[in-house]
Amino acid sequence: MRRIVSVGLGAVMCVILVAGATWAQGSGGASIAGIARDATGGVLPGVGVEAASPALIEKIKTAVTDEQGQYRIIDLRPGTYTVTFTLPSFSTVRREGLELTSNFTATVNAELTVSAVHETVTVTGASPLVDTQNASQGKTISRELIDAVPTSKSSLGIIALMPSVVTPGNAQDVGGSKGERSVRFAVHGGKTNDQRMLIDGLRYNHLGVEGTGRGFFVNPLEAQEIVIDVGTMGSAEYELGGAQVNMISRSGGNRFSGSLFTAGTGHQLQSNNLTDDLRAKGVTSVNGVRRVWDYNVAVGGPILKDRLWFFTAERWWGTNTRVTNLFHDISTNYLYVPDPNSPVDPIENDRGYGGRLTLQATATNKVTFAYDWQHTHFQQNTGTLESGTLATEANSGTCYNTRFTQMSWTNTASSKLLFEAGGAAAILDFGGGLGGDLDMHDWEKCIPDARPDLVNIRDTGMGFTYHGVGNRNITYSNQANGRFAMTSLAGAHQIKAGVFFQRGLGDGFRPASDRAPVDANGLPVSYTFLNGIPSGLTEYASPFMSKANLDPDLGLFVQDQWRIKRLTVNAGLRFDWVREVVPATDLPAGLLVGARSFPALDDVPNWKDINPRVGVVYDLFGDGRTALKAGINRYVQAATVGVATLFAPAIASVNSTTRSWTDSNRNFLPDCDLKSPLANAECGAMANSNFGNFISRTSPDPAWLTGWGKRGYGWQVAVSVDHELAPGVAMGVGYYRTWYGNFTVTDNLAVTPADYSPYCITAPTDSRLPSDISGQQLCGFYDINPGKFGQVENLVTDASHYGKQTEVYNGADAVINARLPGGVTVTGGWNIGTSIQTGVVAAGNATSRTNSCFVVDSPQALVNCDVRNPYQQRVKVSGSVPLPRDFLLAAVFQNLPGVNYGAFYTVTTAAIAPSLGRPLAGGTRSVTIDVLPPFSAFGPRMSQLDLRLAKKFAVKRTRLQLNFDLYNVMNANDIVGYNNTYGAKWLQPTQILDARLAKFSVQLDF
Repeated sequence: MRRIVSVGLGAVMCVILVAGATWAQGSGGASIAGIARDATGGVLPGVGVEAASPALIEKIKTAVTDEQGQYRIIDLRPGTYTVTFTLPSFSTVRREGLELTSNFTATVNAELTVSAVHETVTVTGASPLVDTQNASQGKTISRELIDAVPTSKSSLGIIALMPSVVTPGNAQDVGGSKGERSVRFAVHGGKTNDQRMLIDGLRYNHLGVEGTGRGFFVNPLEAQEIVIDVGTMGSAEYELGGAQVNMISRSGGNRFSGSLFTAGTGHQLQSNNLTDDLRAKGVTSVNGVRRVWDYNVAVGGPILKDRLWFFTAERWWGTNTRVTNLFHDISTNYLYVPDPNSPVDPIENDRGYGGRLTLQATATNKVTFAYDWQHTHFQQNTGTLESGTLATEANSGTCYNTRFTQMSWTNTASSKLLFEAGGAAAILDFGGGLGGDLDMHDWEKCIPDARPDLVNIRDTGMGFTYHGVGNRNITYSNQANGRFAMTSLAGAHQIKAGVFFQRGLGDGFRPASDRAPVDANGLPVSYTFLNGIPSGLTEYASPFMSKANLDPDLGLFVQDQWRIKRLTVNAGLRFDWVREVVPATDLPAGLLVGARSFPALDDVPNWKDINPRVGVVYDLFGDGRTALKAGINRYVQAATVGVATLFAPAIASVNSTTRSWTDSNRNFLPDCDLKSPLANAECGAMANSNFGNFISRTSPDPAWLTGWGKRGYGWQVAVSVDHELAPGVAMGVGYYRTWYGNFTVTDNLAVTPADYSPYCITAPTDSRLPSDISGQQLCGFYDINPGKFGQVENLVTDASHYGKQTEVYNGADAVINARLPGGVTVTGGWNIGTSIQTGVVAAGNATSRTNSCFVVDSPQALVNCDVRNPYQQRVKVSGSVPLPRDFLLAAVFQNLPGVNYGAFYTVTTAAIAPSLGRPLAGGTRSVTIDVLPPFSAFGPRMSQLDLRLAKKFAVKRTRLQLNFDLYNVMNANDIVGYNNTYGAKWLQPTQILDARLAKFSVQLDF
């Protein structure tokens, strides 16, 4: 099946390119623009302008100044350029050493003097730092910066260089200790689901988690630059307002060149930051590095000079780490007994191979082809295990194979007309302990500690999950996406129009799981304990599988960049259409359910939106050194297969239900009829009486599901000033506001607010709790009335039917970028804002200040309905200083907010009954309540300083750099994770910032 899908996707892509395609999105091209004048200041039309660079396979791109003396050369790759101006009877002017980065328009003006003889005037100077024409907001991270400063060269290492990026506290990387976490960025109030990862403008995310899932990791030696766009004011090319992380690939060249990079460290090179203070908090061991390795080689060059280039890279890298206070279970029963002599050391192992061809087919046509294959094995399941709340035998881990194929085409029809197209296909097979070519019997080959054959147990009193995984699953996510665009230069206008298209092929996003046998009983259930005593269980409709396809995600856009003297207007309009479908699904009978057949669904959803984009840039003093920028833009929110998955009949049916369980005989087996929805023997009634009846529990409001303007959206407003303080030194300050709309709610039509009864609880008395909470009576909580218990008929609809919901971000940045004399560089800055990201690294959710003070079903919705996130500050600065004898000193410093924590207090039905006037409905034995308001409690701020001392050697074109890195120089032991379950281990640290770590690396460029 996978082979068929791969061939099919390849055929589709060939059709895309041969037929001219219909797809578009920016690939990171840069521009050079300016005005040619004579000695009197008069404009000169007809001046020939050439931009030459080794980065161009076509060597030179040209333009001619118009009647206003203006010119523009577009679609330039990052690199160093020489710009030459020629006009008969005038001297030739040459500007050398112009460093050009992606998505940047460098203003290069020229003054030509009358000359009777051929004369060339060569001008050298610093490259422009202020873009006075583009309103883009983001950061370009060059390969030189990545090579210079101490980072792990992973996504988490890169975001250490961006002050405005918000990540969970447990994402703090120390010398590669986090490996390749599937991190989600949140910038200026953006949503993590709206992040996209791209290579040369084409997506490689899989369709899960609304298109932010990752099974492919960029090789840093393949990157010329990494461009992180955080909301481009006035550009209509991007569908979403979240961070767009675009890698601009290396393509080879007219001479053979390459890079060799190797890095490594081990626990012998790491300090110990376990202090008496941490021991007093219950920490007996801290997380740390056992081993980090990275072996990487890349080679490129000509196959045919000026006609065909190649570039290839191979990499093997990974980590072996230790988790705070996490040990293997030595018990043989259902209670967790940790072995202090057997700590958990999860492993990540990654391999990748890739190649790229660049062909100058004709003088005006260029074609590229790239293919990458990767295999990844995550024992730590991208952050869940290292949270310290999950035992290793209950951790599914992740293994997968990824194949990413990409093709692109550009046609420079003239100096004023450009066509570009591209297509990509990502084939991803992965799952919990499976993935790739592994099958159900090969679990132990990937995740040796995991126990899919044992029941999963969640102890709410300890805040800990253990004993077994309880299921096997495998996921396929195959998608193709592409772009086509046309750019036309007409006087003061640069008009661009194009299309973007994405479709999930084959099974799209298809999770398939089978509940594993519960010991000898073979029951598809998981258990809930309260401090070691069984209190409930969850039963599952197994086996289970769902399918959902994206068909299609389509965007049409047009935009105009219009220059009016010193003012540049960037205006665009974008049409977005997303449609998701659900194929028919047949499932066999299981132990608790019969065979099931589910019909196909179309248009779940089918949404169309018009999104205006406006941005303006004003060259404040006309000297190209100060740019005032402002913009307002509407973006839709991410949608790939999430809505279709939610409403797929296989999922919308009742596939699980909870019920209380006393386990009277303490044999840790549910001695009751699990098929009966009624209370019997040791089991209470099902919380959802529809379990096993295959009645849809969740359905959409048809008026919300299709039509115009129904999709979630966000508006972004930005105002900033960029100023060149001195040659080579630029600073920017900006204000940002983001707000969202089209929220949804889930309304249980089987109940009304009157079907709930109020109760109060008494919070625990604890000096660590605020005085207005500790020992106080807390009210506003509600329990369903017994007569309505288990009745569920959910409708998902527009929240505006019930009340007004808001979410608003406000924030500001101050950033600096300096290239000082002597090769000194400084970059970084300060950010303040109301965005906070919670959760584990891979599934963090970013949120800003929200208000949802209205009732849908339970009046308990009014508890903490107005969430006023505090303003939090972030400081990130990096830089490098050349030293005598070709030594280099570099540093990265971060100062970040402390980690948010809660106090999830489990209250028994006996404690609630006096206030409620009865026990909790359905035999429920307890409820868990966070007695702290959301985002009201944070640990101390975190600081991390990383240093590098490098020695450089150079022989002709060969450069060798030896690096000695010291991460977390101050050996800080900041807490980056807490146990949030109120009890004996409340606020016990679950993760500590990794201790000081020394690391060696070598990079050879030839």
